[in-house]
Amino acid sequence: MFKKITALTLAAGLLVPSTVSALEPLQTGKQAPAASTQITSVAYTTVSIVGKRVKFEVKALENPFNMNYYNRIAWTSTDEEPSVFNDNILSVIVAKKTGQAYQVFSYEALTSVKDKIESGQKVYGWALALNGVWYPTMPATLYY
Repeated sequence: MFKKITALTLAAGLLVPSTVSALEPLQTGKQAPAASTQITSVAYTTVSIVGKRVKFEVKALENPFNMNYYNRIAWTSTDEEPSVFNDNILSVIVAKKTGQAYQVFSYEALTSVKDKIESGQKVYGWALALNGVWYPTMPATLYY
């Protein structure tokens, strides 16, 4: 009886499609990098005018902003990853060796920001993780 149940179970298992092939080993812990425009965290960008400067912020990071988790944070004028080739970088801040804050900010002169982005346009925040992947945050709109 036990042999019949085992045989039927194996036969049924062969008929049911599976997402894992017996010929392919399981790869645990590996994930494909997130698409550059896919929001993968709750982190978000804020932007405001403070006197003659623009204050860029990324808040609600998943880890403290330090070199154990991040390389840098950048803010861009487009929804593309920060790049000198795209000329879309508005501001950048490099991670310090230590730090416990889950938010980070940077200031830039309003005149230099006006050269790259119009009032009413979105500002995109990006976190460069240690794995070399830029992770986007929720964008904010700049009004000046």
